[in-house]
Amino acid sequence: MTCCVNQKITYKTDYIPALSTTIPITVSIKELSDERKSNSKNSLLFENDRQTRHNKKSVCINSEIYYRKETVTFQISRQIAEHFDKMKLFQRTTFADDSQTDYYITGSLSYFYGMQDFSTAAAVGSQFGLIGALATSGITTPAEIIIEIKDITLYDKNGNLVQEFGTYRKRYSEELHADAYCWCIYGNINQKLQDFNDGLAHKIKSEFRNINE
Repeated sequence: MTCCVNQKITYKTDYIPALSTTIPITVSIKELSDERKSNSKNSLLFENDRQTRHNKKSVCINSEIYYRKETVTFQISRQIAEHFDKMKLFQRTTFADDSQTDYYITGSLSYFYGMQDFSTAAAVGSQFGLIGALATSGITTPAEIIIEIKDITLYDKNGNLVQEFGTYRKRYSEELHADAYCWCIYGNINQKLQDFNDGLAHKIKSEFRNINE
Protein backbone atom coordinates (compact mmCIF):
# COMPACT_ATOMS: atom_id res chain seq x y z
CA MET A 1 0.00 0.00 0.00
CA THR A 2 1.40 3.39 -0.99
CA CYS A 3 1.92 5.58 2.07
CA CYS A 4 3.41 8.92 1.04
CA VAL A 5 2.41 12.55 0.74
CA ASN A 6 2.01 12.58 -3.05
CA GLN A 7 -0.58 9.95 -3.91
CA LYS A 8 -0.83 8.51 -7.42
CA ILE A 9 -3.90 7.17 -9.18
CA THR A 10 -2.59 3.99 -10.71
CA TYR A 11 -2.78 0.21 -10.75
CA LYS A 12 -0.97 -2.58 -12.57
CA THR A 13 -2.32 -3.45 -16.01
CA ASP A 14 0.14 -6.22 -16.89
CA TYR A 15 -2.36 -9.03 -16.39
CA ILE A 16 -5.51 -7.45 -17.81
CA PRO A 17 -6.88 -9.97 -20.33
CA ALA A 18 -7.52 -8.85 -23.90
CA LEU A 19 -11.03 -8.92 -25.31
CA SER A 20 -11.84 -11.63 -27.83
CA THR A 21 -12.75 -9.02 -30.45
CA THR A 22 -11.44 -5.48 -30.98
CA ILE A 23 -13.26 -2.40 -32.24
CA PRO A 24 -11.25 -1.66 -35.43
CA ILE A 25 -10.52 2.03 -34.87
CA THR A 26 -7.73 4.03 -33.22
CA VAL A 27 -8.79 6.27 -30.32
CA SER A 28 -7.23 8.93 -28.11
CA ILE A 29 -8.57 9.53 -24.60
CA LYS A 30 -8.80 13.25 -23.91
CA GLU A 31 -8.30 14.48 -20.35
CA LEU A 32 -11.66 14.42 -18.58
CA SER A 33 -13.19 17.72 -17.54
CA ASP A 34 -13.54 18.05 -13.77
CA GLU A 35 -17.14 18.52 -12.62
CA ARG A 36 -16.71 17.16 -9.08
CA LYS A 37 -17.16 20.51 -7.34
CA SER A 38 -20.66 20.79 -8.80
CA ASN A 39 -21.72 17.91 -6.50
CA SER A 40 -21.98 18.90 -2.83
CA LYS A 41 -21.04 15.41 -1.63
CA ASN A 42 -17.54 15.94 -3.01
CA SER A 43 -16.93 19.03 -0.87
CA LEU A 44 -15.78 16.69 1.92
CA LEU A 45 -12.73 15.75 -0.19
CA PHE A 46 -11.76 19.32 -1.07
CA GLU A 47 -12.20 20.87 2.39
CA ASN A 48 -10.61 18.30 4.73
CA ASP A 49 -7.47 16.30 5.41
CA ARG A 50 -7.46 12.53 4.91
CA GLN A 51 -8.69 11.89 8.47
CA THR A 52 -11.72 13.95 9.39
CA ARG A 53 -15.13 13.92 11.06
CA HIS A 54 -18.29 13.15 9.12
CA ASN A 55 -21.76 12.50 10.56
CA LYS A 56 -20.29 12.53 14.07
CA LYS A 57 -17.69 9.84 13.46
CA SER A 58 -14.04 9.68 12.44
CA VAL A 59 -13.47 8.69 8.83
CA CYS A 60 -10.72 8.37 6.24
CA ILE A 61 -11.19 10.07 2.85
CA ASN A 62 -9.18 10.39 -0.36
CA SER A 63 -8.55 14.06 0.35
CA GLU A 64 -7.62 16.16 -2.67
CA ILE A 65 -4.68 17.58 -0.69
CA TYR A 66 -2.49 14.57 -1.52
CA TYR A 67 -3.09 14.51 -5.27
CA ARG A 68 -0.49 17.23 -5.76
CA LYS A 69 1.86 16.23 -8.56
CA GLU A 70 -0.74 15.64 -11.28
CA THR A 71 -4.45 16.43 -11.36
CA VAL A 72 -7.01 13.75 -10.62
CA THR A 73 -8.56 14.04 -14.09
CA PHE A 74 -5.16 13.78 -15.79
CA GLN A 75 -4.26 10.62 -13.88
CA ILE A 76 -7.63 8.92 -14.33
CA SER A 77 -7.75 9.71 -18.06
CA ARG A 78 -4.25 8.31 -18.56
CA GLN A 79 -5.20 5.17 -16.63
CA ILE A 80 -8.31 4.70 -18.77
CA ALA A 81 -6.19 4.89 -21.92
CA GLU A 82 -3.68 2.37 -20.58
CA HIS A 83 -6.44 0.01 -19.47
CA PHE A 84 -8.28 0.18 -22.81
CA ASP A 85 -5.06 -0.40 -24.72
CA LYS A 86 -4.17 -3.45 -22.62
CA MET A 87 -7.69 -4.84 -23.10
CA LYS A 88 -7.47 -4.28 -26.86
CA LEU A 89 -10.82 -2.51 -26.73
CA PHE A 90 -9.77 -0.54 -29.80
CA GLN A 91 -7.08 -1.24 -32.36
CA ARG A 92 -4.98 1.27 -30.47
CA THR A 93 -5.69 3.62 -27.55
CA THR A 94 -3.50 6.60 -26.65
CA PHE A 95 -3.75 9.33 -24.06
CA ALA A 96 -4.12 12.99 -25.05
CA ASP A 97 -2.52 12.40 -28.46
CA ASP A 98 -5.00 12.46 -31.31
CA SER A 99 -2.39 13.22 -33.96
CA GLN A 100 -1.97 9.49 -34.58
CA THR A 101 -5.59 8.39 -34.12
CA ASP A 102 -8.79 8.73 -36.12
CA TYR A 103 -11.13 9.27 -33.15
CA TYR A 104 -11.10 10.63 -29.61
CA ILE A 105 -13.23 10.22 -26.49
CA THR A 106 -14.20 12.96 -24.02
CA GLY A 107 -16.08 12.90 -20.73
CA SER A 108 -16.65 14.65 -17.41
CA LEU A 109 -15.55 13.30 -14.04
CA SER A 110 -18.38 13.87 -11.56
CA TYR A 111 -17.28 11.54 -8.72
CA PHE A 112 -14.02 10.06 -7.52
CA TYR A 113 -15.14 9.72 -3.94
CA GLY A 114 -13.76 7.45 -1.24
CA MET A 115 -14.65 7.32 2.45
CA GLN A 116 -14.30 4.62 5.09
CA ASP A 117 -14.60 4.38 8.84
CA PHE A 118 -11.42 5.13 10.75
CA SER A 119 -10.00 2.03 12.43
CA THR A 120 -9.42 2.57 16.13
CA ALA A 121 -8.05 -0.97 16.35
CA ALA A 122 -5.38 -0.19 13.76
CA ALA A 123 -4.59 3.04 15.58
CA VAL A 124 -4.10 1.18 18.86
CA GLY A 125 -2.01 -1.49 17.15
CA SER A 126 0.29 1.13 15.63
CA GLN A 127 1.35 2.16 19.13
CA PHE A 128 3.00 -1.25 19.64
CA GLY A 129 5.47 -1.05 16.78
CA LEU A 130 5.97 -3.90 14.32
CA ILE A 131 4.18 -6.50 16.44
CA GLY A 132 1.12 -4.28 16.75
CA ALA A 133 1.17 -3.45 13.05
CA LEU A 134 1.33 -7.14 12.10
CA ALA A 135 -1.45 -8.02 14.51
CA THR A 136 -3.79 -5.47 12.93
CA SER A 137 -2.67 -5.78 9.29
CA GLY A 138 -5.84 -7.57 8.22
CA ILE A 139 -8.27 -5.07 9.68
CA THR A 140 -11.10 -3.79 7.47
CA THR A 141 -13.75 -1.13 7.97
CA PRO A 142 -16.97 -0.22 6.12
CA ALA A 143 -16.26 1.91 3.05
CA GLU A 144 -18.14 3.78 0.34
CA ILE A 145 -16.55 4.50 -3.02
CA ILE A 146 -18.30 6.26 -5.91
CA ILE A 147 -16.79 6.75 -9.36
CA GLU A 148 -18.80 8.42 -12.10
CA ILE A 149 -18.02 9.76 -15.56
CA LYS A 150 -20.70 11.65 -17.48
CA ASP A 151 -21.09 12.78 -21.09
CA ILE A 152 -18.86 10.02 -22.50
CA THR A 153 -18.65 10.88 -26.18
CA LEU A 154 -16.80 9.62 -29.25
CA TYR A 155 -15.73 12.12 -31.94
CA ASP A 156 -13.87 11.72 -35.20
CA LYS A 157 -10.56 13.51 -35.69
CA ASN A 158 -12.35 16.48 -37.25
CA GLY A 159 -14.49 17.01 -34.16
CA ASN A 160 -17.68 15.54 -35.58
CA LEU A 161 -19.93 13.69 -33.11
CA VAL A 162 -19.89 9.95 -33.75
CA GLN A 163 -21.63 8.43 -30.70
CA GLU A 164 -22.72 9.33 -27.19
CA PHE A 165 -22.36 6.75 -24.41
CA GLY A 166 -23.97 8.78 -21.63
CA THR A 167 -23.00 8.20 -17.99
CA TYR A 168 -21.17 5.34 -16.32
CA ARG A 169 -21.33 5.13 -12.54
CA LYS A 170 -20.37 2.54 -9.95
CA ARG A 171 -20.89 2.64 -6.19
CA TYR A 172 -19.02 0.24 -3.93
CA SER A 173 -20.20 -0.33 -0.37
CA GLU A 174 -18.14 -2.98 1.39
CA GLU A 175 -15.47 -3.74 3.98
CA LEU A 176 -12.03 -2.59 2.78
CA HIS A 177 -8.53 -2.73 4.20
CA ALA A 178 -7.82 0.00 6.78
CA ASP A 179 -4.75 1.41 8.49
CA ALA A 180 -3.98 3.75 11.38
CA TYR A 181 -3.03 6.72 9.22
CA CYS A 182 -5.77 6.87 6.55
CA TRP A 183 -3.51 6.07 3.62
CA CYS A 184 -5.30 2.85 2.66
CA ILE A 185 -8.31 4.69 1.27
CA TYR A 186 -6.12 5.88 -1.61
CA GLY A 187 -5.10 2.35 -2.51
CA ASN A 188 -8.66 1.12 -2.08
CA ILE A 189 -10.11 3.63 -4.53
CA ASN A 190 -7.35 2.82 -7.04
CA GLN A 191 -8.34 -0.86 -6.90
CA LYS A 192 -11.96 0.04 -7.52
CA LEU A 193 -10.95 2.28 -10.42
CA GLN A 194 -9.55 -0.81 -12.13
CA ASP A 195 -12.92 -2.53 -11.82
CA PHE A 196 -14.67 0.67 -12.94
CA ASN A 197 -12.50 1.00 -16.06
CA ASP A 198 -13.07 -2.63 -16.92
CA GLY A 199 -16.81 -2.07 -16.72
CA LEU A 200 -16.54 1.13 -18.73
CA ALA A 201 -14.73 -0.71 -21.51
CA HIS A 202 -17.43 -3.37 -21.65
CA LYS A 203 -20.13 -0.69 -21.73
CA ILE A 204 -18.50 0.96 -24.74
CA LYS A 205 -17.96 -2.41 -26.42
CA SER A 206 -21.59 -3.47 -26.00
CA GLU A 207 -23.05 -0.13 -27.08
CA PHE A 208 -20.69 0.71 -29.94
CA ARG A 209 -22.39 1.13 -33.30
CA ASN A 210 -20.62 0.27 -36.53
CA ILE A 211 -19.51 3.67 -37.82
CA ASN A 212 -19.93 2.48 -41.40
CA GLU A 213 -23.63 1.73 -40.96
